Order: sequence, then C-alpha cells, then structure tokens
Amino acid sequence: MQKTQKISTTQLAIVISSTIFGPYVLSFPKIIAEAADNAAPLMTIAGTCCAIFSLFVYTRISQRFSDQTLFSYSQIVIGKLPALLANLLVFACFFITSAMLFRQFGEVLSTVVFRRTPIEISILMILVLVALSCRRDTVKFTYVHLFYWPFVILPFLFVIMMSMKSVHLLNWLPLLGNDTPNGLPALLSPASLYLGSFIITIMLPITEKPRHAMKAAMLGITVSACLYLLLVLSTIGIYGVQETLHLLYPTLEMARSIAIGGDVIERLDAIFIIMWVINVYTSMFSTYFLTSLSLSHMFQLQDHRLVTTLLIPLLFAVSLLPQDQLQLYKFSRIADGTGYLFLTGYALLLWIVAVIRRKGGQPHE
Repeated sequence: MQKTQKISTTQLAIVISSTIFGPYVLSFPKIIAEAADNAAPLMTIAGTCCAIFSLFVYTRISQRFSDQTLFSYSQIVIGKLPALLANLLVFACFFITSAMLFRQFGEVLSTVVFRRTPIEISILMILVLVALSCRRDTVKFTYVHLFYWPFVILPFLFVIMMSMKSVHLLNWLPLLGNDTPNGLPALLSPASLYLGSFIITIMLPITEKPRHAMKAAMLGITVSACLYLLLVLSTIGIYGVQETLHLLYPTLEMARSIAIGGDVIERLDAIFIIMWVINVYTSMFSTYFLTSLSLSHMFQLQDHRLVTTLLIPLLFAVSLLPQDQLQLYKFSRIADGTGYLFLTGYALLLWIVAVIRRKGGQPHE
C-alpha cells in the first residue's frame, strides 16, 4: 500500500504565509487610513491580534481531529444537518471572496497595465489559470505555494526597505490619530486580511507533525503580519495620511518612487507588478481551492476536479456584478468582514462543543 505524502511544519507555515499575504497589499494602506487615520499602524496591530486568535482557534479544533478536514469532523461535532448548513455558509464565504479577488485583479490590470483590454478578458484569463491549478491534490497544492513563496514575500520586503529612507517620522504622529478610529470597521479591515488562514483546517491531515501545527500557524501569520505593518508604516511615513487617501494604489506609487544607484535604475513598478501578479495568484489559488473542496464535500464527491471546472462560469458572473471600483471595494470589505466573523465564530463553536462532548483528542503525531 502506497504511503500518503505528508508536508513538514515549515511547509505548512509557508502555505499559511503565502495565502494570507494577498492582493490587498496595493490598497490596504489607503483602506486602513480611511478607517483609522494616523492610528492605522496601531489598528493594524490590533486587527492582527484578532486574526491570531482566530488562527489559534482554527488550529486547536483541527488538532483535535488531525486526520480529518473541517468538512468531515464538523459532522461528528454538531451533527450532519447543522454541519451541512454551516459548511454551505463556508462555501458561500470563500465563493464570494474568490469572485471579488478575481474582479480586483482585473481592475488593477485594466487600470495599470492593460488599459485597452476589456476587464472581462483579464478576469477570465486568471480564472481559468487558477481553476486548472486547483485540479490537484492538497500535497501538490502545497508544492505550488512553496515554489512561489519567495516571489510573494521578498519583492515586497525589498520595496519596503528601499522606501524607508524617504519616511518622515512626523507623518506617523499623532500615534492615536486625530479622530477616534471608526470602531469595528477599523478593526475588521486588518483582521479580514487573514481570512485565508482558514486553509489550516484542510492542511492538518497531510501534516507530518500535527502537534507542531500551532508553531507553524504562528510563524506563518507573523511573517505576513510584519510585512503588512511595515507596509502601512512606510506608506503613511512617506505620504502622510491625507496624501495616502488620495492615492488609488499607495504601495504601487511607493514602488514607482524607488531609484537605485543615483537614479541609474528607476521605475521598478513594472517588475513590482509582475511580482504582484504572482502574489495575487497564490491567494486566489487558496480561496478557489477551499471553495471547490467545500462544495465537493457537501456533494460527497471523491474528486473535486469536476467542481473546479463547474465553478468557472459562476465565479466569472459574480465577479462582474459590482458596477465600479467603489462598489467593488464596498462589497469586498463587507464580504471579508462578515466572512471573518462567521469563520471565527463557527470554529470557536466547534471547538467548545467538541470539548464539552469530548469529541476528538490529541494529534496522532
């Protein structure tokens, strides 16, 4: 009998990091500045703490059933019918998130690169590419992330480090902001960035040492969290809050301002956009994979490849629903914030019920 392939703790951390450091990097400084003013760095930290708690819950409940995915053990914990309804909401959450991510990808390409190309072509191109990539098992899914991870993290780290020399410390003041942060939206904006950390609920069954999964989870989210925080600090430090609010993609503008060797090498934004495409691809790859797996489990299919194909026209149609970028970002923030609250609450409920009913146990390894 062929032995099932497993992934290491480090590989699990890379998948988590690659998934949650996503396409919002171009516009996130503007989003958090709108909600929190100069308190944006502090609210980024606060939102990250909320996301760390959510990931802690995802990991703990998954460790109790380390040989099963959430779609399987949820039936053991709360029963088949409640689990079916809850997993349907999980599917809806990642379906909408995936559709909005595809639309955002198309918007950026149509605005920055392919200005004469219809946005439908850009969306369909990346949609088919991601769908074909998802026709693989979870281990091969992991290998794709391992290959692209350096291209996801290092270019953004380079841009941040090169831009730090232009930061004006006064732009960070006052640290608590001029106005009171916009409450829950200011907290959900950074927290919902880590929606993809839910991926750990399907990764535990193929992990060599589930006992060490918490270390991998915390390492993965820490890497991405540090980059998000540095991104906010550098953008606001360079442009200030008011100027950041007027920029469509502040991170891209920051990349455009970088010059190396006394202006010998300028306009690094072209290379930066290429790296951003890879960054977006890995995030959409994960959300699409979660969407197809959740639907295949609901229909009790052994192979999710058929589902990945059937989802293409549905995702394409939903991605075109927003009328413009303003409506797109409004829909995205509502969907991501609601999805984050639901997924955290659902996992917390499963964990509490599993402990009370004494379902599951310690990880096998």
